Amino acid sequence: MNNTELKLDHTGKIDVDYYVQQAKIARSEFLAQLGSSVKAKVKGFFRTEMSKLHHGHRRSHSH
Repeated sequence: MNNTELKLDHTGKIDVDYYVQQAKIARSEFLAQLGSSVKAKVKGFFRTEMSKLHHGHRRSHSH
């Protein structure tokens, strides 16, 4: 189906249920990608901050 063709139902009307389902799928995929992206950024942020804390910490006594 190209951009100019509309999916029709059995009565010849625009298949609204089909397009609602397609929108739900697209939204779900977008939110999954967004969630993965946010998770990666948060993990990266904490990795960077923890690395700064670890490298900035100097021991006051030796073992």
